[in-house]
Formats: sequence, structure tokens, C-alpha cells
Amino acid sequence: MEGFSQAADNNKAPILQVLIDWLSDDAFVLEVGSGTGQHAIHMAAALQGIRWQPTDCPSVLPTLINNISNYGGSNILTPTHLDLSLSEWPSGKIDCVYSANVIHIVSTPLGENLIRGAAKALTKDGVLMLYGPFKYQGEFTTPSNANFDEWLKKRNPKSGLRDFEWVCELAKDSGLSFVEDRSMPANNQFLTFRASEQK
Repeated sequence: MEGFSQAADNNKAPILQVLIDWLSDDAFVLEVGSGTGQHAIHMAAALQGIRWQPTDCPSVLPTLINNISNYGGSNILTPTHLDLSLSEWPSGKIDCVYSANVIHIVSTPLGENLIRGAAKALTKDGVLMLYGPFKYQGEFTTPSNANFDEWLKKRNPKSGLRDFEWVCELAKDSGLSFVEDRSMPANNQFLTFRASEQK
């Protein structure tokens, strides 16, 4: 597999367990920031009834498309480009917008666009699911998360761990209701929000 990510391989099993709890058997999942496609391949293989739409930026697409083509199942759609700086999300019935380790990588404005765009794209009762490390009341939960935040900002000053409260407030303003904050391995969290309005 091109560009294999050890982190994605490590967290795919615990993430799958959360998805099983929240997704219907025939859910349509839009993944924002699919990277190498390892999550798409693993989740779609375990959840045969769902349809999974991988997306990423143009620079990543060739690797993503190649990996899905070589290792993905028939319930994974051809990866497509999704630019968070534009308001151009795939149309149709989207039951879940799933994004792992993206909101702390992209800039704050793009993180806002991720949440707002997901809220607009989701069907009524659809869910936005965000995986990664977060701060709480401005504080890091562990020294390792503080070190990770410092590393991110050295690489890109616009990156950094986001505040749980900021995410929740933005989600609420976008028409999403907070439903779960689940602790995950390696000091990560899985936040789930539900769309409460019919589009």
C-alpha cells in the first residue's frame, strides 16, 4: 500500500467499534480527509452494507485512488476531491460525515468549514463524527498532547489541537446537537453530533 500510515492502522479497530454503534446497516458515509484510504478500506470491509465515499485534497488523490483501487471493496466509491475552502460538498443522502485527524491539521477557518459544511450536507438525524485529540477549557489532557500540539504548530502555525467547547459551540450554531464524547486509545476522543433539521 502506498503511503502506509501506522497511526491509521493502530486506531482503525477502536474507531470501527464506535462506527458500529452509530451507523445504520445501509448508511452512506462521506469521509473528509481519507489520506491513504486505510480507514475506508477497513471500515467498508467490516460494514458490508454501507457505502463509503473517500475524499481528500488534489495532492493526495493519486495515492488514495490507487490504494482504493487495489485494496478496496465494491462498497467504496471512487475517491473524489473535497476542498474545505469551497462550499462544494457532494450532493445526495449523506448519513454520516466522518473525519479522523483532520480538524487539528487544517487551519481554524477550514475547521469551521468542515463543521458547517457537514451540517449542511447531512440528512436529518445524520451524524458528524470527529476523531482526534482535543483540549478542554483551553487545557491539554496529557503532556503528550501538549507536545503534539507544539510539533504541529512548528510544522504549520495554522495547525493545532482545537478546544472541545469551540467545536461544540460551532456545531450548535450550525444546527448540530452534541450527543457523545467518547474517550479513545492514545489520548484521542471521538465526538459525535447529530443533525436535527431537515434540509
